[in-house]
Amino acid sequence: MKEQEATIVAPAPRPLLSRTTREMLANYAYLLPAAICLGGTVLFPILKTINMSLYHNVLFRPQDYRFIGLGNYARMVQDQTFWLTLRNSFAWVLWSVSFQFVCGLAAALLLNASFKGRVILRTINLLPWIVPGVVVGLVWEYLYQPNYGPINDLLRRAALMREPAAWLSEINFAMPAVIITNIWRGIPFFTIMILAGLQAIPIEVYEAATVDGASITQRFWHVTLPILRPIIVVATATRIIWTFNYADLIFVMTNGGPADATQITSTYTLLVAYATLDFGYAAALSVILLVIMLVFTALYLKFTKGVESVAG
Repeated sequence: MKEQEATIVAPAPRPLLSRTTREMLANYAYLLPAAICLGGTVLFPILKTINMSLYHNVLFRPQDYRFIGLGNYARMVQDQTFWLTLRNSFAWVLWSVSFQFVCGLAAALLLNASFKGRVILRTINLLPWIVPGVVVGLVWEYLYQPNYGPINDLLRRAALMREPAAWLSEINFAMPAVIITNIWRGIPFFTIMILAGLQAIPIEVYEAATVDGASITQRFWHVTLPILRPIIVVATATRIIWTFNYADLIFVMTNGGPADATQITSTYTLLVAYATLDFGYAAALSVILLVIMLVFTALYLKFTKGVESVAG
């Protein structure tokens, strides 16, 4: 019997990278274009702004350009106008977003019901959101006009006032007036977001709750709101950030007046940058705005546990 020669099989060469590592690198490669775009449009401007905030940089006095460290931030602490605008910003955000949410929730519940003409109402609901902010400001500035504005005219006809009110020129009226305008413009955002969530709720959930004897109010509090909670958390946080930095309406309607009664920090920052050309101080104000929004977002998501809800 002839012995067969043993065949030695050479082992396959081991890859330089494991399969898990290759998959991870491929995933990062897919994310690289987005990371480059975000770095160029978000991260770089933030770093540049932080760098600018450390310099005395007034454009019409280039000879005074110099590094001053935290000098702009020390100036901010002593700036009474900054603290006034910060208080105005919190009032602007609190009242605007609160009423936008309440009215948007009510509108979404209405538009989610079946009735004749619902499609037309849904289209009309989008109009305040579609119209540019500058146009909205001009329209409402006309409505508030003290001499020929429709609001004063209607109030006089209804015998609710005798003398015309200068809504945008009086300190006590100016901020509520622009807040009402911002509420009107922001309602569609909440309506669209909440309506999308309502339409995603299975009808079987309501049927099961009805069988268990839940009333309309109980179904709303124990079924609708818990399911909508992730959407409400994200929509509210997004809207707060937008509103805190939103300057169009105030610039068009009051330009921050009268006597800084409607001046918020975002409009004050733009005023410092483009009216006084003090880009160093304006950059410091922008950095503080960024820090406030980051802290708020972290605390908001922590206390509402929005991250876990959305992720789940």
